[in-house]
Amino acid sequence: MKRRRRQKDIWYSEMRTAREVPLFVQPVIAEKLISGLKWSCENRGLRIYDYAILPDRLLIIGNTAWGNLSDVLDSFMEFSSKAVMLMLKNGNPNLQSSWMVSLMMDDKPGGKLSGSGIWHKEVLRNHLFRQDGIDSASQRIQNAPVAMGWVVKAEHYRYSSACPANPLEGWIVEAVDPWS
Repeated sequence: MKRRRRQKDIWYSEMRTAREVPLFVQPVIAEKLISGLKWSCENRGLRIYDYAILPDRLLIIGNTAWGNLSDVLDSFMEFSSKAVMLMLKNGNPNLQSSWMVSLMMDDKPGGKLSGSGIWHKEVLRNHLFRQDGIDSASQRIQNAPVAMGWVVKAEHYRYSSACPANPLEGWIVEAVDPWS
């Protein structure tokens, strides 16, 4: 397999769930997302600088060590969609999921699952050119759980890079100011 040159540009990406269903309040589903992100870092070259998993969306600042960020995130979305839909459909007793499955199935033609079943079709991606833009996006991501009223301090939200004990702690790349 031929690897492309590293994509040095840094991007802010926001992936929302279909119909803004709050899927990620369930720890078992959030952990499935975490394992998918770890796999993408290890096997697809995803580099995460900041992230937050909110109830209905995933926010990331990142790029790739090789390849194209859009391709990596698309494959992550496809994997996570299939994995989460299997969890929801198999009726894990800890999940009250029947209403979620029906909402997501209604979103697809003929009630069939397609590649991005849990995800909204459009992904917001913004290219971050300057350090002040990176810093601003990072602050938005880290403070999003506080703005939503989930926690008082950003470092108390477990599924965020602001938390010292976050599940992706060893996978987060330390951002370096390219101009320093």
